[in-house]
Amino acid sequence: MGEAVAGIVANPASERDIQSLRSALRVAGVGRVMVWTDAGKIIGTVRRMVDAGASVLICLGNATMMRAAAAACGDVPLLMLPAGGADESAVAGLAAGLVATHQVDTDLVTNRATVLEVVTKARREIALIDVSVCSESRWDPASLTELYCTFAVPDGVGLSSIPGRLCPSPKSTVDGVAVSLGPVDETPYVVQAPIAPGEVREVGVRGWSVLEAGVRVDLAAGGGSIALDGQPHFVLKPGESAFVELKPDGPWCVDVRAVMAEATRTGLLLGRKPTPALPTPRLADAPLP
Repeated sequence: MGEAVAGIVANPASERDIQSLRSALRVAGVGRVMVWTDAGKIIGTVRRMVDAGASVLICLGNATMMRAAAAACGDVPLLMLPAGGADESAVAGLAAGLVATHQVDTDLVTNRATVLEVVTKARREIALIDVSVCSESRWDPASLTELYCTFAVPDGVGLSSIPGRLCPSPKSTVDGVAVSLGPVDETPYVVQAPIAPGEVREVGVRGWSVLEAGVRVDLAAGGGSIALDGQPHFVLKPGESAFVELKPDGPWCVDVRAVMAEATRTGLLLGRKPTPALPTPRLADAPLP
């Protein structure tokens, strides 16, 4: 078996995190680390890393970079890490290195993510967490009409926190959730939701349903706009159609906590194997002289 190879695609402003990842990958036994620090051309770069033999990929950056990496990584495990914490990067690098060197069973420490695919006449894009539809050409949370999420948890932050308060859908399930939204004075439910870091809003909800994998849902977005993972992305002309589909064949995502738990269970990160304790010595009874 040749040397283990890892790939890192990162925001150029994340030098400290990159160095932390490099160091941790080396400690875990990775022989070659490929790094790309250009915010553009992520899809082509990730594909070249896969072709070069990368057995794990790390994306350190924003949602746009993560979507691009997820679209290009194929079956190579992907670790997605928001930029900004070298301490977290160190642990993530160790976990990624243990996966790259096959010291842990990838079946135990990776999960296949679901993604949302949005298709228009001219474009096909994916979202990792949510797709939202706004009735206005300029995207505005106050004008949201539709929301589709791959998962929704009660303690989440972002648009997925809206269904997370009403109809939680854990990451472990294949299905997602679809939500119909409207003005707070016209809807039967009003949710206090942290739709962005530091921004809690009242959101009006008309209703919700299970979003099944493989079912195409037409978006009523003609003349409005569509956002992917909370970022405005499409503006549709009146009458222009689009649909969204939940797909179960997203990237294989590295579960850092699961990797570290498995490494602890098997003693992978111990510098020296513990020796069993010796039995307590016992004096045999003997007659006094």
